[in-house]
Amino acid sequence: MNYSKLSKTKLFRGIEENSIERLLCGCNIVQKSFEKDEIIVFEGDECTSIGIILEGMVDIKKVSTSGKEYTITTLLPGDTFGEAVIFSSSNSFPAMVVAKSNTTILFIPKGTIINLSKKSEKFLHNFLNILSDRILLLNSKLKESTLTTLRQKICNFLLEEYKNQKSLKIKLSSSKQELAEKFNVQRPSLSRELIKMREEGLIDFWGKEIWIKNLERIEDCLYEMH
Repeated sequence: MNYSKLSKTKLFRGIEENSIERLLCGCNIVQKSFEKDEIIVFEGDECTSIGIILEGMVDIKKVSTSGKEYTITTLLPGDTFGEAVIFSSSNSFPAMVVAKSNTTILFIPKGTIINLSKKSEKFLHNFLNILSDRILLLNSKLKESTLTTLRQKICNFLLEEYKNQKSLKIKLSSSKQELAEKFNVQRPSLSRELIKMREEGLIDFWGKEIWIKNLERIEDCLYEMH
């Protein structure tokens, strides 16, 4: 077990490596490796463990009734999945978890989480912090679901990234195809709207960067459409 890597994850952040080793001594934990595109969890599977990403990336995906897959979010090393489900009354995964690259995951069962929370106040604090962040993310997703036009969705995304990156030059962490999936549109539709916004002087873009040229008009475009 690489305790140095584990100490950098959200669940064990702020806990010394030797303390993590003592906490996990004798615990029922499992480390597994997955190849790119391998399904880690199917939608509807019972959630009996929290997964911690030690290496690689995973996509959280939903499948529509027509069979089309939509990527809800991408999780990176240090992130967790299953924490919002494992203690719920209906503890089944609401989405599919798929390895985006070769990935290593540590699974911590429900009973072990309870025991670790009793042993370490810092672990409990980290677990509750992750849950709180997940609730905020869900609230953000609900807000996104009320946006009716593609331009609204783009403007909302740009404003959120502007706040997070504190820059008018937005560096994209995902591809245009992944952005299109996030907005639930085809990539050509996204490209057309971005070109329109560039022609209107709202933005400019190149590669994986978008420059906000007129922040006030971006905000107007978002709010005037409600």
